[in-house]
Amino acid sequence: MKAMVLALLTVGGMIFAQEAPKTMTKIAVQPQGPDIPAGSFAAKPKIMYRAGNRYCRVEEEEDTENHIHGLLITNEPDAWMVNLMTKTARHVVDPGPTFNCHMPLFGDDPDREVRALEFGLEMEFFSSKGAMPREGSVLQGKQTTQYQLEIGGSKLGLFTYGSPERPLAVGRVRGEKGEIYWYSGFGEVPYDAKLFAKPEGVKIEDAK
Repeated sequence: MKAMVLALLTVGGMIFAQEAPKTMTKIAVQPQGPDIPAGSFAAKPKIMYRAGNRYCRVEEEEDTENHIHGLLITNEPDAWMVNLMTKTARHVVDPGPTFNCHMPLFGDDPDREVRALEFGLEMEFFSSKGAMPREGSVLQGKQTTQYQLEIGGSKLGLFTYGSPERPLAVGRVRGEKGEIYWYSGFGEVPYDAKLFAKPEGVKIEDAK
């Protein structure tokens, strides 16, 4: 038993001692839909960062009405939900056994398969489901390539452009409702460990 525990600790140590990523994906995205009033907080853009499956970061604009300026930092197994306006944070620890951060586009979808579509992994998701490229519309002045999927009750579309190929928009139609995320930025940048570190200058409370 002692040998088994030692082996598990060794393996766990090796997992978290892995070399840091060289790059991370930076994403600038803004939602649009009939339930998202123009000019509202929900319609404001977000900046996201993703480095592999361990490191995620979401930066929100200020929500002055609710006195919130949200920031989410995930450095598995740790995560901090920060309110920069009040300089407070809540710390949670992922109990495992897997340690993967998630940034779903449609986290409210009742189908688990749709909820697996994540920011920073859009191309991989559509490719893994067998979506085939075809010529898309000209959107925001850019000729796009379109990928389509139908999963459960949701129809999903990915529009990409450029070389290397990157997302310009991802949309979902479910029932009578449609919504879309517009990407104003998407690309690889050098990894910055400070973006995923424990936040400083805020009062941190551990979740019970």
